[in-house]
Amino acid sequence: MIDILKPILDIYDTKKEVLLFYLDASIRSQVDNFDYEGDGFDLFLNDTIYCINKSTLGLEHVGKILAIKDNKITMKVKYKYSVHLNKDNHHIFIKRRKCKKNDRDFYKALLNSLG
Repeated sequence: MIDILKPILDIYDTKKEVLLFYLDASIRSQVDNFDYEGDGFDLFLNDTIYCINKSTLGLEHVGKILAIKDNKITMKVKYKYSVHLNKDNHHIFIKRRKCKKNDRDFYKALLNSLG
C-alpha cells in the first residue's frame, strides 16, 4: 500500500486541512465537518467512520465501528454486512456519536482489553 500524500502530510501539524485540499469535491463535502484520525483523535465503538484509501484517495467504506483490535477495525456497512480493514491503509474521518450506549460499550471494551 502506497500512501501518495505521506511526504506532504508529514510536513504539517494539522493534516486534515491538507488532506481535504487533495480530495475530490464530492468526498470533501461529505467529510469536511468530521474529525480526522491522523490529527490525534481516537476511535471508539459506534462511531461512524469514513475510510478513504491512501493509494487512490477514493472513499471506500462508510459504516459504524463494531470492534477495534490493534490496527484492525470491524465495521458494519449499510446494515448488510461487516468489513474488516487495516486502519494503516486508510485515512479515517470520524463522526462522533453521543449517547449512553456508546459510553457503556466503550467501558465494556476497555475492561475486556485490560483483563
